[in-house]
Amino acid sequence: MNHSNGSDYLGGERLNSTSLEENSSNTVSHRVFTKAVGRKFHEDGSVRYFPGNTVICPIDPNHAVYPKLVKLAENFHKLSCSQKFTMLPPSSYHMTIIQGVCDEDRKQELWSHYLPLDAPLEEVDRFFREKWAKVRVPEGFNMKFNYLNTDGLALTVNLLPLAVDDTRKLKEFRDEVSNELGLRFPDHDDYRFHISIGYRIMELTVEEESELLSFKEQTELELMEHFGVYESMPPQLVFFKDMFKFSNIR
Repeated sequence: MNHSNGSDYLGGERLNSTSLEENSSNTVSHRVFTKAVGRKFHEDGSVRYFPGNTVICPIDPNHAVYPKLVKLAENFHKLSCSQKFTMLPPSSYHMTIIQGVCDEDRKQELWSHYLPLDAPLEEVDRFFREKWAKVRVPEGFNMKFNYLNTDGLALTVNLLPLAVDDTRKLKEFRDEVSNELGLRFPDHDDYRFHISIGYRIMELTVEEESELLSFKEQTELELMEHFGVYESMPPQLVFFKDMFKFSNIR
């Protein structure tokens, strides 16, 4: 996926080092980095090598929801607190259906129980591809807006299944993938579906948290009214080197 097109200008923007150094006696005291640093991102907000695989529904740029997500990111970018976040490129927007493995997370509860914890990621990829071929892949799922999550490391648009039938389809598919790939994370039964828009790199001041809360409240009112129904694309097994690009190939 090419991140150089005009719609991706928000993606990968580094923290503004000039603004961080201004009034250093006041600013540096607030430079407390989150757990995203040293994991998915560097201290300057640039993306870090963090390979893995996952099962997602990419957001189709032609879907009505896509420009609403881009607009959300553009509006967020206007906030002063946004300098402490890294925004994801819109081409990477997706709804995770079930998490795969990350090369750095070699714990039994976060790894396929069919494979040893020291299995190379390339071996895991091959195994997952073989197993994925046996999975019955649905055409997609119907989702609705739930809330804007601003409390955690990621800025996310959280979603709910539109109807009981969608809830059933999601559960059945997640259980089937879980069985085939040997994955069952601790949150398997209460996973929260979401679309990530950006990641918090540094902790916010009290004033910035207040600004973010106001943004959350206003954005939720707008999305509750205008988000509509997100009819997802079929889920895909994808591979990534970092948080900026998800692809069918490694």
